[in-house]
Amino acid sequence: MSKLARACPDVLVIGVDTSAAGLVEPSRRAARPVHKGGLPNALFVVGDAWQALTTTPGRVDEVRITLPWGSLLRAVLEGEREFALAVAGSL
Repeated sequence: MSKLARACPDVLVIGVDTSAAGLVEPSRRAARPVHKGGLPNALFVVGDAWQALTTTPGRVDEVRITLPWGSLLRAVLEGEREFALAVAGSL
């Protein structure tokens, strides 16, 4: 996510994780001043990715899922219809 934010500084990149611990270090680095590698276009949200998709109908240009686990992993691997509709609805 940080790599994408760095490569596309004109795009808002949102990372969602249910674990706040997993977001501590990347959000700390992103909050640095730009001249020290900060990413003002990166936003980190503690929450459920599935729910985040349903709150952004028609506002998302791209969805990337990295290292899913738990219910998100099942939704991706099993091709759950509701999850697919949430992804499609966000685009």
